[in-house]
Amino acid sequence: MNLVERPETAPELLWQAKDLLAVLERRRDAGGGARDDQRHLDAAADRLLVACEFPSLLRAVAADAERVPPGGPAAGAGGEEDSGPVRHRAAWALASRLLGDPGLPDPADGAASALSACAFREDTASAVLAAVTALVHSNRPEAAISWCDAVLPDAVRLAADTWAPRLLAARAEASLHRGDVLVGLARAEAVLDMVPPQRRGAWIGGPLACLVAGYTDLAEPGAAKEWVRRPVPAPMYETRHCLGYLYARGHFHLAAGEHRSALADFMSCGRLLASWGLDPDLYAWRLAAAAAYLGVGDHDNALTMVDSQLDRAVPAGDRSRVFGRATARGRRRQELREELFATLQDTSGRPGFLSSLRALQWGELPGAAPHRVARYKVTDRYAGFLDQLSPSEQRVALLAAQGETNQRIARSLSITVSTVEQHLTRTYRKLRVAGRSELRRKLG
Repeated sequence: MNLVERPETAPELLWQAKDLLAVLERRRDAGGGARDDQRHLDAAADRLLVACEFPSLLRAVAADAERVPPGGPAAGAGGEEDSGPVRHRAAWALASRLLGDPGLPDPADGAASALSACAFREDTASAVLAAVTALVHSNRPEAAISWCDAVLPDAVRLAADTWAPRLLAARAEASLHRGDVLVGLARAEAVLDMVPPQRRGAWIGGPLACLVAGYTDLAEPGAAKEWVRRPVPAPMYETRHCLGYLYARGHFHLAAGEHRSALADFMSCGRLLASWGLDPDLYAWRLAAAAAYLGVGDHDNALTMVDSQLDRAVPAGDRSRVFGRATARGRRRQELREELFATLQDTSGRPGFLSSLRALQWGELPGAAPHRVARYKVTDRYAGFLDQLSPSEQRVALLAAQGETNQRIARSLSITVSTVEQHLTRTYRKLRVAGRSELRRKLG
C-alpha cells in the first residue's frame, strides 16, 4: 500500500510533507529490476501527489519528476493498466494544471486518460481524486461530475470516512463551476455532515469555499456569513485548499460592501499563487481585485488589474488574430477595457458575479457595447493627463499608447521620427512614466 493512501500517514502539516517526500525520494532511488522499477514509479507518483497538496514544494518536485512513465504503460490482469503508470499520469494531470506550464502534459487529456484506465481502489484513490480535481480546474466540470458519480459508490464501500467525502467535495466544486449552484451547495453540506469537526483536515477548505461562494452568488448573505464564521484548520493556509477559500471569502466581503477586506483576500490569493509558482489564472482574482479597487474609488489600480487580465486572456501571439491590425487593435482593446469596467461596475458583488468572472477567466471576453452608458469610463481619467501635454505631444502620445511605432507615428502625422522621439521624451517627463507600457496604462 502506498504511503499517501493511508490516512494515518498522509501529511497534514508542511513539515510532515517534507519528511514524507524525503522518504519517498529514497524509495524512488533505491534498488533495481522490474519490481523496483514499479516501486520507483509509485514513489514518483506519490511525491507529485503530496506536492500538489503543498504547492510551495510542487515546482521543485515537478522539476525532479519523470514526465513519462519509464517503459510506457504496463498492462495488468484483465487488460487493465498497472496502477503505477496510471497514478503517475493522474498526478501529472493535477500538477500540470496547478503549474500552468505549457511545456507540461495537457491536464485534461492526462486526467481523462488516467480515469479511463483504472478502477477506484485503495491504491488508486488519491490518483482518481487528483485527476477529477484536474478536470474541475481545467474547465471540464461535466467530465468531473460524470467521473465522481461513477466512482462514488466504490468510494463509499471502500472507506466512507476517507475518500467519499473528498470526492463529494470535488463534485460540489464541479457543480458550482457548471453553474448548478444549488446542487453544489447540497453536495458541500453533505460533506460537512459526513465528516465530524475533529476529523476534518486542510482539504475541508474546499467544501467551505463552495458554501461561502454559492450562498454569496445566490445573494443569501446570512447563510454565507454562517459558513465564513466556521473555523478552518490553521494548516490549511500551507495547502492549495486555502486559495479557493480566500477567493470565496473575498467575494463574500465584496457583496457585503467590505471592499478593503475583499481586496485583502483577493490579493492574498494572487500573492500565494505567485510565491508558489502556480498558474496565476487558477482563480479570476485580478478582476475580483479590480472590482474591490473600484469599490474604494481607486480607478488607477482597478485599471492595472483589468489590463493585466486582458493580457492574460489574449496571449501576445494571438493579439493580431483577436484584435486585428495595429490601429484596430488599439481600438478593440479600448472597447474591451471599457466593457470590462462597465461589467465590473454593474455586476460587482451582485448575484451571479462569481459566475461572470469565471467565464471571463476562461477567455470569454465581452463584446463591445458602444451604446451602453457606463457610470465611469476609463477614458474619463485621461483628461487630466492629456491637459499636461501640448497638442502635438497629445497626438504623438495617444498613437504611441495605441501601440504604433515611432516610424508609423511619423508617417501618420507627417513629421520626422526625431520629432516623435522628442515629443515622447517630453511626454514621459511630464507624466512621470518610464516608457510605452506605463504610457499605455495612463492613456489607454
